[in-house]
Amino acid sequence: MFQLNRKTFTMGAILMVAIFYWKNRPVPVADGILIPEDPIQENIVEGQGKPVKIPAGVAEPLAHYKIRARVLSTNRYYFDPGAGISPIDLALGWGPMSDSRILKELRIGQSLRYYHVKWTQSAPISDSEIMRHSANVHIIPADDIVKEVLFSLREGHLIELKGELVVVSTKDGGEWRSSMSRDDRGGGACELMRVTSIRVLN
Repeated sequence: MFQLNRKTFTMGAILMVAIFYWKNRPVPVADGILIPEDPIQENIVEGQGKPVKIPAGVAEPLAHYKIRARVLSTNRYYFDPGAGISPIDLALGWGPMSDSRILKELRIGQSLRYYHVKWTQSAPISDSEIMRHSANVHIIPADDIVKEVLFSLREGHLIELKGELVVVSTKDGGEWRSSMSRDDRGGGACELMRVTSIRVLN
């Protein structure tokens, strides 16, 4: 009979934790604005977008969307109501929010489909600049290759995403609609993006 003593179990648990943190360690990034440009959005005339079937329902494009950004945080979802549509959220930053000198003064996190930014003393840039140059994006991978790359992303990666901002109509009659602005905040302010192409730039 196989027996596992407490010492062996403890060492195994420590090793697993170490491997997890090693695989998910932040990517070192130099100081300076690394992604100077804003996201590019080309709105689609209502009714002119070609709906795409996804496992949870139908995704209708609202705008063509391209974004180059720094990954500030990632969060996987397995059991929440939206997990069957968007299995991962990316908190992304560009402009001043791609600069390590700014980001080291901030604490960034994600939970319950929201993106949080906190600071201990005074913010290194204004609250409005933070909001205009960062976003929490709910990602719908277009295929398994895109999904594999998305799931491998770490804090500090510089990436380029192409695809569409969409509204998803679910099989049970629900709807999940992307924000169409970078200036809004609160509930409904996140982008819902079907990603058809992804490039890691560093």
